[in-house]
Amino acid sequence: MPDSTAPGRALPILYNNHMKIKKRIINKFTYAFKGLRIAITTDNSFKIHFVFALPIVISGFILDFTQFDWIIISIAIGIVLISELFNTAIEYVVKMFTDEYHELAEKLLDIGAGAVLLASLLAVVLAVLIYIPYFQ
Repeated sequence: MPDSTAPGRALPILYNNHMKIKKRIINKFTYAFKGLRIAITTDNSFKIHFVFALPIVISGFILDFTQFDWIIISIAIGIVLISELFNTAIEYVVKMFTDEYHELAEKLLDIGAGAVLLASLLAVVLAVLIYIPYFQ
C-alpha cells in the first residue's frame, strides 16, 4: 500500500480535503436558506415583521436616506427579523417536547416573545429618530 505522505500522494489528499470542506460549507448554506424558507412560509409573525419592514425600506428610497440612516435601519430590521427567527426556533423546540402546559415551556415562550418585543421597540425608536429630520 502506498504511503499517503509520499510526494505523489499529497496533492490528491489536499484536493479531497478541500472538496469535503467545500461540500460542508455548501451544506451549511443550504440548511440556512432552508431555515429562512421555513420561517418565511410558515411563521406568520415573521411575515408580519417582513411586511412592516417593506414600507420603511421603500420610504427610505423616497426620502433618500443617508448612508448612516440605511445602516441604522438595516441593523434595526435585521435585529427584529433575527429575534423572530430565534423565537420561532424556541417555539419549535417547545412543541417538539410537549403539547401540554408546562411552566418552563411557558417561560421559554414568554422570554422569546419578550426578545422580539424589545427588538421591535428598539426598531421603532430608531425609525422615529431617523424620520424626524426628514419631516421637520
